Amino acid sequence: MKRLLQSWPIRTNLLAVAAVVSAVAVPGVPWLTVGLALAVFGTAAWQDRGGVAGFRIPRTLTALALLILAWYSGGLDRWPMLLAGFGVTLFIAYADIFNRALNVGYLQTHNLDIVRTRRQRLTSPPAIGTLVDTVSLLYVLGSVPLGAFRFGADLIVLAATAAALGWIGSAVLQNHLHRRKVSHPVDIQVISAVRRLQPRYVIHFAGGRESEYQLTMWLDHFAAVGDPYLIIIRDRYLVDGIAARTSAPIVLAPAQSVLDTLLPSSVRACFYVNHAVKNAQLIKLDKYLHVQLMHGDSDKAISRSPVSLMYDRVFVAGQAGVDRYHRHGVDIPNYKFRRIGRPQLHAMQVGRREKADEDRQTVLYTPTWTGLTADVNYSSLKQGKAIVKALLARDVNVIFRTHPYTRTNAAYQALADDIKSVIAEDAARTGRPHLWGDQAETAVSLTDCVNAADAAISDISGTASDWLYSGRPFAMTDPKGFREHYLDEFPLAKAAYLLEPKAGNIEAVLDELLVRDSKADLRAAVREYYLGDVKPGDLADLFAAEVRDTYAAPVRKTATGGSALVHAA
Repeated sequence: MKRLLQSWPIRTNLLAVAAVVSAVAVPGVPWLTVGLALAVFGTAAWQDRGGVAGFRIPRTLTALALLILAWYSGGLDRWPMLLAGFGVTLFIAYADIFNRALNVGYLQTHNLDIVRTRRQRLTSPPAIGTLVDTVSLLYVLGSVPLGAFRFGADLIVLAATAAALGWIGSAVLQNHLHRRKVSHPVDIQVISAVRRLQPRYVIHFAGGRESEYQLTMWLDHFAAVGDPYLIIIRDRYLVDGIAARTSAPIVLAPAQSVLDTLLPSSVRACFYVNHAVKNAQLIKLDKYLHVQLMHGDSDKAISRSPVSLMYDRVFVAGQAGVDRYHRHGVDIPNYKFRRIGRPQLHAMQVGRREKADEDRQTVLYTPTWTGLTADVNYSSLKQGKAIVKALLARDVNVIFRTHPYTRTNAAYQALADDIKSVIAEDAARTGRPHLWGDQAETAVSLTDCVNAADAAISDISGTASDWLYSGRPFAMTDPKGFREHYLDEFPLAKAAYLLEPKAGNIEAVLDELLVRDSKADLRAAVREYYLGDVKPGDLADLFAAEVRDTYAAPVRKTATGGSALVHAA
C-alpha cells in the first residue's frame, strides 16, 4: 500500500477526489478545496511538463471541484468564473482529442537542427501544454476568496482563459485545415533536418515505462561508432529519460505513418533493443537491414523468443546465444547471427579483484524482476532477506542491486525495501561499507558493482552472464523450483553454485563462494561459450565494426534456402 501511495497518478487521483468531496461537503471552507486543487494541478504541471493530455482524470475532477466551489460561493453572480471553469473543465476532459489534433504534422525532437517560425513554436504541443498548465494554475488562484476584489479577479481569469482557449482553437483549426489538404501530414522541418543529418542507421525504441535502461546501456557504444545516426522513440514517456543520457538526435514518432516518410535514403540499417510490439511497424519496411540487439544476454525465454525470426540479423554475445534459439526449436538461419561479445563489459575487471589483504570480501546480490507473467518470474526477492542475513553473518560487505523494473511491482518493491532496511541497520550497527538503494542502483553502473565484488548471487538474468565475464565465483537462485531440470533450461548455471528453491543450502553455497570455489576451471570454459574469447579492450571495437558492416553496402535481401537446424529423416 505504501508503494501504491507513492505513485504520482494514484496520489493525484486521491487528491482530486478529496477536492470534489471538500467542494460539495464543506463549501464554507474554500481554502481546503483550493489547496487540494493547487496540489493536483501543480503535480500535473511538474510531472507532465509540456504535456497536453497527461493526468487527465485528476485534472478534470479538480477543475470540476473548483467549478462547484464557484457556484456555492456566489452562484450566477460569479458568472465569469463559472464560464472560465466550464471552459477549462471541458478542455481537460477532451484533452486527448485536442492533443491528437495539435500533433498533426508535428514531431517532438531533441538534438536536431530544427528551424521553426514563431507561430509554429507557440502552437507546438509542448507550448500549448505549458499554456494549459498556466491557465489551470490561474484558475486555481482565482478561486481564492478575495472579498471585494472577487468579481474583478473572476473577469481576469475569464479573459485569460478565453484568450488561451482561443489561441489553442486557432492551432487546432490550422491543423484541421492542413489535414484536409494532406492525407498523411508530416513535419517538414523535421524531415528536412533528418535529411541534412544523413544518418547511416537508426535505433528504434518503444517499450513500457521504466524501460529506458534497455536502450541507455547501448548509447555510449553507438556514439563510439562515429557515423551519424538517429534515435526514433515511439512513446512520449520514454523521451526525457533517453534525451538526458545522449547528445544523439532524437525524434518522437508516435504514429506508424511517420516512419514511412521520416527515414532518408542514407539509412540502411535499423537497430532494436527489445521485442516491443511497435517494432513490427518499422520492420515491415523491407528496404532496411533490421538488427536485434536485446538488452542483455541470459537464458531467459525472452532471449530465445521466436519473435527474433523477423529480424535480418541477431547480435548475440557468444555461441550460447545461437544454440539457445536452436535448442528451443527457433529456426533462425546461422547466417543471421553475429557473435559480438558484450561491449558493456569492456571496463570489467577480469580475474581476482584487487584489494588490500585486510579488506573484507564483498558479495554482489542482484535479484531480477517479476517478469510480465508468472511463468517467467525468476525473482528471488521472496528469499532475499534470508540470503542477505546469511551474507551479513559471514562478515562480508554486501552490494544489493535490484532490477530497474522492480519498482513496477508494489509487492516485490516492498520485499526489496525490507532487505534494504536490514542492510542499512547492519551498516549503522557495524560500520561495514555496504552498498544499497540509489547508491547501488543509479549512482554506479553494474560494471562498477561487479568490479567491487569478489563473488555474486544472481537470479536467472543477464546479470549472471555479465558476471561470468569477470571469471569470479557466483551462485544462482532457483525460486521456481526447477531443481534437477535447472541445467537443462539454463545451461549457464553449470558454472554457478545452485541455491535450493528456498535457499536452504545457503551456508554450503557461501562456503564455495567465499572459501573453496571448486568450479573455477569449469567456469572458464562456460565463460568462453557464453561470451566468446574477446578481450575487454577489443569489445567496443568489435561492436563498432559489426554496426558499420550493417550499412556498408546497399541492402539487398535474397532467400538463401537452408535451415539453422538439422532435421531427422
